[in-house]
Amino acid sequence: MIGFDNELPDFGVGAYLRNAGFTPDAVSLFVFNPDFVHTHDGGGDDRPLPFDCGSYGGHPTSYERSRQNWTRSQLLGLVRELQGHGVAVFFSIFDIFASDPWIGGHSEILNLLHDGTRSRSISPFKHLSDGTLYEDFFVRQLAAVLGDYGFDGYHQADGYCHPRYSLDKADYSADMAGQFTAHTGAALPDEIGPEQGDEAAVVTRRAAWIWRSVRGEWIRFHADRMVQFCEKVIQAAHGEGKRVVLNNALTRDPFQALYRHGVDYQRIAAAGADGFIVETVAPGVILGGESGQEADPHHDFQAMLLLIAAALPDRKLWCLNNAHDVNEQWDVLLHGPTLLEREIYCETSLFHRKGDGTLRRCVTGPLVCLADGIRAHEWQWLQRWWGLGYGAVPRGIVGATLVWSDAALANQLDDYLTTRRFSTHKLLYELMARGAPVHSVVGVADVAAAKGPLVVLNPHLFPRQELESVLAYEHGSVVLVGDLPEHLPEPALRFADCHEPGNLSCAVYGETSPYEFAIEDETEDIPPDLTDLPEPPYYFRELYFRKVSDSFLKACAGLLAQVSGQVKISYRADVITVRALDMGPTSLRLLVGNDSHYYAITELDVQRTLKSVRVATAFPGTLPPLSDTRICNLRVPGKGMVVLDVELEP
Repeated sequence: MIGFDNELPDFGVGAYLRNAGFTPDAVSLFVFNPDFVHTHDGGGDDRPLPFDCGSYGGHPTSYERSRQNWTRSQLLGLVRELQGHGVAVFFSIFDIFASDPWIGGHSEILNLLHDGTRSRSISPFKHLSDGTLYEDFFVRQLAAVLGDYGFDGYHQADGYCHPRYSLDKADYSADMAGQFTAHTGAALPDEIGPEQGDEAAVVTRRAAWIWRSVRGEWIRFHADRMVQFCEKVIQAAHGEGKRVVLNNALTRDPFQALYRHGVDYQRIAAAGADGFIVETVAPGVILGGESGQEADPHHDFQAMLLLIAAALPDRKLWCLNNAHDVNEQWDVLLHGPTLLEREIYCETSLFHRKGDGTLRRCVTGPLVCLADGIRAHEWQWLQRWWGLGYGAVPRGIVGATLVWSDAALANQLDDYLTTRRFSTHKLLYELMARGAPVHSVVGVADVAAAKGPLVVLNPHLFPRQELESVLAYEHGSVVLVGDLPEHLPEPALRFADCHEPGNLSCAVYGETSPYEFAIEDETEDIPPDLTDLPEPPYYFRELYFRKVSDSFLKACAGLLAQVSGQVKISYRADVITVRALDMGPTSLRLLVGNDSHYYAITELDVQRTLKSVRVATAFPGTLPPLSDTRICNLRVPGKGMVVLDVELEP
């Protein structure tokens, strides 16, 4: 809201669009405070909205202006003005708040944490004091808001698209404990049952017992509750002729969304969700946007995006390009633009292979967040990066295609609870970080439509019939990485990691060239009790996984590069990554990334005679030297990417 101006006749819409230099398909107005919905009883009058509807958290100033107090009629006017320019208007709220005109009288719906303290955030699954479900009240209000303001849809954001806290931390109230026992039939010990109330000591013991003793049931219960909530939201919105798009669960892939937050993307999509906003927000996290904490989830989030696209092949996905946030005090466009440039090129070069053999880009387009206060030249940067990233669909990917199985995903939770071995997402991003060229995915039923090598991760999670269909593939080698079932035939090549018991293995079926590798021995201290391990405190911190050696992961990544005919990195392979897109019989597009914070100079061997190379990005300003099959002395910016369009001799 702070991106617009309620003192101007057009609410600043004209100036905003002129500054951006284009008209977006849609805008999501972040009105923040859920009391915007709770207190709604008609629009169009001059009653003021809560002050923190005017900016995220009610923060007082942006780069452009001070926070303004908005009235209902002004918001209605803003919606109409945007729609008059051809912009669809959604709105979003969080479950947190600065002012509490309605919530202040309903503390019963606030999250009760595992230590017995009550947070200032809403648990959307709880009951109001009169015994009705909050969600039933919420969806009635939501329908009225959508209809009265004429919004085009609801953007279901943090706290409503997933519980605010991970499931080990909340909500352990008597309300939720009672719902859990009624829904699952599970019995809690008498001293911590729902009838014992919400005294802090009881809640602490209740939380510890549930997470330790019935964790799987607790997770699946929350998945059912999340689907129930989303079904009601979607039905209410669709009943008004409106759309619903949801953020994914705090950057998490399909498995961790379920484990950490009880969110099942596939079931929510089946309930009618119109699309998802995927939180590909590595640039802000890498800069320390999360309170200055250091993390580097670039490959983590790339793998997350590929797996969500695989799980939701018929849903539109928009990538959240995190530009800046004045309230949270980070700014990628000011302090790390190369990070966002790399992110855009990477997310637009992930593809899903359809059953008819065509490639579909995993993402539909970007969502800029937050989009207030962006300067004209920064919008120009974004449009140049989008133009390059979304500009063309290749005819193929030089790399191995990941095989996706819904059944394997369904088996992942119990496997992790039992073994704590690498999830498919964890294994995928660790391989990608070591240069494995896995940038496309195909559903197991469509493997015959693929081209080139296939890779199956955690094959023990696949039903036997699915694995047999994959091994019958005729268009390239098949590489399996993970726990290899005993029923598999003898592979052409097989090697295993050093970490027993349950060590991971790699097997190759089909033709393979000689491959040299060495698995170095390492030690691992396996905790005696895997059920008592602490969960990560933040979304960008990892779950506990059993150890897998770096040498094994490097050997697997190198093998995938070899069977794919991937471009060879002759220098600085420790920090340089390459994605190669097949643009035609003699044309390649190379996306050359740098995982280091510093400039890295590399040399690439495309293994075919070069005719010419064009630098498609702004940097570097000069062409790199060429020598037969090699691109020499290519300088890549820190945490950035250079895109090269390569022509080869026939």
